[in-house]
Amino acid sequence: MTKRVPPKLDYNINSLKNDSGSRHEELIDLFGQYVMWLRNRSITSTELFVESQEARERIGNIFREPYEDVAKLAKEDRVKGLRLANAAVDGFIVLMLQVLAHQGNDFDLGDKHCIRYKLMMEIVDKITGETVLEDVINRDGKKHFADYWGRWLNRYNVK
Repeated sequence: MTKRVPPKLDYNINSLKNDSGSRHEELIDLFGQYVMWLRNRSITSTELFVESQEARERIGNIFREPYEDVAKLAKEDRVKGLRLANAAVDGFIVLMLQVLAHQGNDFDLGDKHCIRYKLMMEIVDKITGETVLEDVINRDGKKHFADYWGRWLNRYNVK
């Protein structure tokens, strides 16, 4: 299975743009790299569990069952099943990004309130823990937050 450790992005924060709008876009892109890492890890893990009995044996029975079912299929059908699983992961990510991007009043909380989400990115000093930069990345971008998905797919898709 792929490593659970997030990727170490080769990035120097001193190279961040001084202009707040450009810097905001760079931070959104950094977030996108982590989203794509999660996506690609999920896809790779799913493929491994379908194709490897040994890998399936390392996970609990209740989690193993759907992989066992697909593993029994003919190769052509397994490929179709994996493509569907990949599409489901992508669909979930898009829906999650849409929820995070939402700034309207649709997510009711009783009669008088609603819910919105702010996704705050912090860059912190690894030694002191001091926050050196923070930004709400799911608002005020050049485009709707969920619309960055296509860019991330084009830039960071390993499949």
